[in-house]
Amino acid sequence: MNWQQIEPWEYVIVAVASEYHRKFEMVELEDIKQSLYEWFAKHPNKVAEWEKIGNKDAKNLIYRSLRNHALDYCQKWKAKSTGYDVSDVYYYESDVVEALLPSVLRGEYGVTHKLNLGRPGRPSAPSEGGNLSVMMMEIDSAYWKLSKEDRKILFFRYAESMDYKEISNYLSLGSDDAARMRGNRAVKRLVNKLGGFRPFLDKDLQEEVSETPDEFVESEERSHDDEWEQASEDSL
Repeated sequence: MNWQQIEPWEYVIVAVASEYHRKFEMVELEDIKQSLYEWFAKHPNKVAEWEKIGNKDAKNLIYRSLRNHALDYCQKWKAKSTGYDVSDVYYYESDVVEALLPSVLRGEYGVTHKLNLGRPGRPSAPSEGGNLSVMMMEIDSAYWKLSKEDRKILFFRYAESMDYKEISNYLSLGSDDAARMRGNRAVKRLVNKLGGFRPFLDKDLQEEVSETPDEFVESEERSHDDEWEQASEDSL
């Protein structure tokens, strides 16, 4: 294990391990940290290539991958210790949450028929059969765990059907884009309150890698630049 490569990112490991220990109290903090060290041991090329991009982008990308790895590790440990199959875990997607938010925030619980809101090859809902009412109640419970600011922008957007220009003017955010970004981040935080996004398969880069294309850097920055900011608010 290359400790010289790991040392600059030790603070990220500690932050991620602490965050997921709070979410999965049955998993020892040191065990989570050890699994994150193992991630570094398995992805030396990826870390080295990200560090070439720049410290800020490397931090966001490493944080994202460690968080993904910690969720996967803790889910598997919890499944093993409590006797269920990790494949039974349902992960909410942003589009599913956004589709249900208007009814949830308006208190429209009259629709009780079963609706498959899952994806091919995945469990259809958090409870057997995809019961819509259960999903709505879980979203409602998670909504009230958000900050007042996040609840406000989600309510304006999904309960009052306000567009981002109206929200921007009402909250004095300066622009439609600023309101849209706030709304997107609030949805992501809501999904995290519901258990977080599905872990992705994280492979190391090949030993010989060509120079990272500009479009890759821009794409990764757009996708993950806000993840460290969100984690800092919740974890550090």
